[in-house]
Amino acid sequence: MVQPIPANHTSIAGTLSTSNIIMSNWSRMMWQSVVDRAIRMLASGPFGSHFFSTRATVAES
Repeated sequence: MVQPIPANHTSIAGTLSTSNIIMSNWSRMMWQSVVDRAIRMLASGPFGSHFFSTRATVAES
C-alpha cells in the first residue's frame, strides 16, 4: 500500500512528449539512460545536498 508523502518531502511527476522523429524512436533503455544522467547532474549540482534521495523511471505509454 502506498503511504502518504510526509510534509517535509516532495514528489514530482510529469510527462515528456517529443515530436523529434529520431528521439521518438529511442528505446525505453535509451530514455532511462537520459533520465539517470539527469538525476546524477541534479545530485551533483548546487542543490544536491538538499536531496535525500531521487528516483525516476521511464514507463511505456
